[in-house]
Amino acid sequence: MRGSGRGLALLSCLTLFAAGCTLGNGTSVANNTPVPPSPSLLPASSPGAAASPSSQPTTSTPAASGLAVTSIPTHNGEVGVIYLAVTLQAGGGTPPYSWTATGLPAGLAVSPQGVVSGNNTKAGKFSFTATVTDSTGATATGTQSMTVFAALTVTQPCAQVCNVGMGCSVCGRFGTVSGGAGPYHYKQAGGVVPDGMTLNGFALQGPFPLPLALGTPVDVIVAGPPITRIPWSLSASVTDDFGVTKTVTANFLEFFPVRITCTAANPCTCANGTNDCSGIAAYQFGAPADNFTVQVVQTCDPNGANCVAGMPANWTATAKGGILNLVMDPNNGFSGQVTVDLVDHGACVAPQFAVSSQAILTVTWPGP
Repeated sequence: MRGSGRGLALLSCLTLFAAGCTLGNGTSVANNTPVPPSPSLLPASSPGAAASPSSQPTTSTPAASGLAVTSIPTHNGEVGVIYLAVTLQAGGGTPPYSWTATGLPAGLAVSPQGVVSGNNTKAGKFSFTATVTDSTGATATGTQSMTVFAALTVTQPCAQVCNVGMGCSVCGRFGTVSGGAGPYHYKQAGGVVPDGMTLNGFALQGPFPLPLALGTPVDVIVAGPPITRIPWSLSASVTDDFGVTKTVTANFLEFFPVRITCTAANPCTCANGTNDCSGIAAYQFGAPADNFTVQVVQTCDPNGANCVAGMPANWTATAKGGILNLVMDPNNGFSGQVTVDLVDHGACVAPQFAVSSQAILTVTWPGP
């Protein structure tokens, strides 16, 4: 655990390398082997900073008897992580000493012997005062500060399922991190990264792959998919600087581009004597959100000639629930061909697959 390892390193500094440890009065004990302070032992100031033990000087108020707080070797903590115990140091006066403290982070306490321990329960920046009393009743105080990081937490938006379109490159994130203390370390914990994509933290980067047939990408708009959706599952873990680890599981379902199902064998026609051609065509696939717009590309005569771009006045075209509906002007008949396509407005649709291939609807509406 990060807190444990560096806390022990700091205590070793106190006992073995006195030259590298700052005393409460701002002086250092001479030694033939000076140990320079490591940058990693500086106190962390933000959730993204290293959560290293604090080695900043202790502010001490000595007693007239010479009793003084010489060291408060605190280190930073994280909510929910057992705090590596540290022992406060004093000198002068008349031992034995007894310790008290005010302002310690919630969940921590100091024993009469000067051992600070516990389990942090509240995040924040804290400044506390330690008081040492010797056997004659003389007292001295020292102050120190420390940071307690919020508990490491993760989100798992794709634990059930996230729907993504083929070729989509903007919907690969499957988790976010908050709290804890950086730097964060990620690794794949299981499952499969889709071909051609890379895993970066809790995000898949790159476009979700197209299905392959004999090693060649399938034109899913023209040929249609062999299956409805392609499943991808994987998991990844994050470990913070205190050694806390969280694992995120992701399940993706990759959907095929929307397509209108008019074919030569199953033409889309409407000749029922009314201007209401609800259900003239069916469509399938696309984003499960089912948020589609029908574009009328052009209207032509029965022979496909004399075409006019766009949709005539007083027409409406809608698509919902797999059914395409077309309603013409109730005051004017129409007989001819209507060319349409569908626009998929799903958030995870690749731009190249947002518009379906065109379909021709044959309409006969004699008018009122």
